[in-house]
Amino acid sequence: MQLPIELKQAIDNNAFCALATKVNEKEIQNHLMWVDYKEDKILINTEQGRIKTKNIRQESNISVVIFHPTDMYTCWEIRGVVETIVQDPTANEHIDYLSNRYMGKPYGRTEEVTWDEAGFTNREIWEIKVNKVISMVSRAQEKSDSE
Repeated sequence: MQLPIELKQAIDNNAFCALATKVNEKEIQNHLMWVDYKEDKILINTEQGRIKTKNIRQESNISVVIFHPTDMYTCWEIRGVVETIVQDPTANEHIDYLSNRYMGKPYGRTEEVTWDEAGFTNREIWEIKVNKVISMVSRAQEKSDSE
């Protein structure tokens, strides 16, 4: 499914997302996260070994709500499935890319300190295949064609 251009622009301008994973039959876990995309897949970068990483391996269906960075009443709900989990050095490089985009510096350190020197837990990237996009647009804006 093709991502709306407005959504890609919002992500490029540091939109945040709320990410929901299923803990068990009675519980859903939700996190505020940085978000990215590659072509028409949503990318989530998280630390390996977190509860949400266990959740997604047990149930790969996911819901992500991405909020427009300057108009919180404009958002997109993404319903999809984590299709690929990338666990290699590119995941650590990707969190640095995101941190530079969102915070203006490498993740959790200064530029002089390498990832290995910082001693961080390795990261992983979830590549989410989008099955449905639901646009929720504030009254001041037009609705997306994807709805």
